[in-house]
Amino acid sequence: MKCPGQDSRYWKPGAIFEVPCPGCKKAVEFFKDDVFRTCPSCGTKIHNPGMDFGCAKYCPHAKECVGSLPPELLEEKTSKKDG
Repeated sequence: MKCPGQDSRYWKPGAIFEVPCPGCKKAVEFFKDDVFRTCPSCGTKIHNPGMDFGCAKYCPHAKECVGSLPPELLEEKTSKKDG
């Protein structure tokens, strides 16, 4: 079963977009459910700035669903678990 937010049948305009690579400034295409992309020009790993990781903060299956989580989300998830 796919999360409805990740099922492309329900995507709206803007679900596919480009962001400038922080390394070389070339455009990198993202799909809204991409956790990260690697710039084909310079190899910089870029986290999706439009990704909503809200569910990953509490879901025990987040790692299997969205893959590698950004460090700031992992830190927030750990601090909530410990606190």
